[in-house]
Amino acid sequence: MTRFSVLVVDDEAPARAKVKRLLADDARFALAGEAADGTEALERIEALRPDLVVLDVQMPGLTGFEVLEALGAENAPAVIFSTAYDAFALKAFEAHAVDYLLKPYDAGRFGKALDKAHALLVGGRKDAGRLQAMLEDPSRSGPTRPLERLVVKVGEAWVPLKLDAVRRLSSEDKYVRLYTDQGEHLIRQSLRALEVRLDPERFVRVHRGDLVNLDAVARLEPWTHGDGILVLKDGTTVVLSRTWREAFLARWGLQG
Repeated sequence: MTRFSVLVVDDEAPARAKVKRLLADDARFALAGEAADGTEALERIEALRPDLVVLDVQMPGLTGFEVLEALGAENAPAVIFSTAYDAFALKAFEAHAVDYLLKPYDAGRFGKALDKAHALLVGGRKDAGRLQAMLEDPSRSGPTRPLERLVVKVGEAWVPLKLDAVRRLSSEDKYVRLYTDQGEHLIRQSLRALEVRLDPERFVRVHRGDLVNLDAVARLEPWTHGDGILVLKDGTTVVLSRTWREAFLARWGLQG
């Protein structure tokens, strides 16, 4: 019988010990390892490639959501959330994750979560599509809480990047390129998924494939056919399409 590998992620050692103890009673799964925070989880997932992750949501450093966002839905393993989140968040988890465990939970509830995960994995699926839907759903963070940071890879390390440092975001196929004073970074998300979670008072779409940080704009120069050229404070330029010109000017403080 195939045994599926499991990574246990929780910042509390007793919680990890509990999950490991319950896993030991299920012959369908084998412990691959454990991680005590989000950064360590990213490193272990890349190194161990587990089939399933039992993932805490609220952790110091990176949250469980940020771990999945950094990996990208197509590269993420199947996920069971383990969380003390409120009912609003749990509704989203129930709709999109393999399952969620509301702390404190017992062996019976944990077994049901493993049953769901096993059925999914035996079928050869991770439900990447539903996971992507979860990551792109702005309601999971609450309507009044814009995204404040993203997790990017610098060399072999995962680093949280504050959005204050991002001048421009550009779509590149299934990725988004972030332009900062410290360099460029690629992340595995769509521009549309990021746009709905960014602060609309700071980040504005200026082209089909570009968003800019208003604080990074130095000036606007005319171009052709109603389009314009935005010159950013670092000297780089980006096209302001006439499609988004009026909305940009209103946000920038001018009238079209």
